[in-house]
Amino acid sequence: MNDSLSIIIILLSIAGLSWLSYTIIDQQKQIEQLKEQLQHEQFKYKMLYRDPMVKNAIESGG
Repeated sequence: MNDSLSIIIILLSIAGLSWLSYTIIDQQKQIEQLKEQLQHEQFKYKMLYRDPMVKNAIESGG
Protein backbone atom coordinates (compact mmCIF):
# COMPACT_ATOMS: atom_id res chain seq x y z
CA MET A 1 0.00 0.00 0.00
CA ASN A 2 2.80 2.38 0.91
CA ASP A 3 4.65 1.67 -2.35
CA SER A 4 1.59 2.32 -4.50
CA LEU A 5 0.94 5.60 -2.68
CA SER A 6 4.53 6.67 -3.31
CA ILE A 7 4.22 5.81 -7.00
CA ILE A 8 0.98 7.80 -7.29
CA ILE A 9 2.59 10.81 -5.59
CA ILE A 10 5.61 10.60 -7.91
CA LEU A 11 3.40 10.35 -11.00
CA LEU A 12 1.26 13.29 -9.88
CA SER A 13 4.41 15.31 -9.22
CA ILE A 14 5.72 14.54 -12.70
CA ALA A 15 2.37 15.49 -14.24
CA GLY A 16 2.31 18.75 -12.27
CA LEU A 17 5.84 19.68 -13.27
CA SER A 18 5.09 18.86 -16.91
CA TRP A 19 2.05 21.12 -16.83
CA LEU A 20 4.07 23.94 -15.26
CA SER A 21 6.81 23.55 -17.87
CA TYR A 22 4.25 23.69 -20.67
CA THR A 23 2.69 26.83 -19.14
CA ILE A 24 6.07 28.55 -18.82
CA ILE A 25 7.03 27.71 -22.41
CA ASP A 26 3.66 28.98 -23.65
CA GLN A 27 4.08 32.24 -21.73
CA GLN A 28 7.59 32.69 -23.12
CA LYS A 29 6.19 32.37 -26.65
CA GLN A 30 3.53 34.97 -25.85
CA ILE A 31 6.20 37.32 -24.46
CA GLU A 32 8.23 36.98 -27.65
CA GLN A 33 5.16 37.76 -29.76
CA LEU A 34 4.40 40.82 -27.64
CA LYS A 35 8.01 42.01 -27.96
CA GLU A 36 7.76 41.73 -31.75
CA GLN A 37 4.46 43.63 -31.72
CA LEU A 38 5.96 46.35 -29.54
CA GLN A 39 8.97 46.74 -31.83
CA HIS A 40 6.67 46.99 -34.83
CA GLU A 41 4.51 49.66 -33.13
CA GLN A 42 7.60 51.60 -32.05
CA PHE A 43 8.90 51.52 -35.62
CA LYS A 44 5.56 52.80 -36.95
CA TYR A 45 5.58 55.60 -34.38
CA LYS A 46 9.14 56.60 -35.34
CA MET A 47 8.18 56.67 -39.01
CA LEU A 48 5.12 58.81 -38.29
CA TYR A 49 7.13 61.15 -36.08
CA ARG A 50 9.52 61.85 -38.96
CA ASP A 51 6.69 63.52 -40.89
CA PRO A 52 6.88 67.25 -40.00
CA MET A 53 3.09 67.72 -39.96
CA VAL A 54 2.58 64.75 -37.66
CA LYS A 55 5.45 65.86 -35.43
CA ASN A 56 3.94 69.35 -35.08
CA ALA A 57 0.51 67.90 -34.31
CA ILE A 58 1.92 65.59 -31.64
CA GLU A 59 3.99 68.32 -30.03
CA SER A 60 1.10 70.79 -30.00
CA GLY A 61 -1.18 68.23 -28.36
CA GLY A 62 -3.54 67.87 -31.29
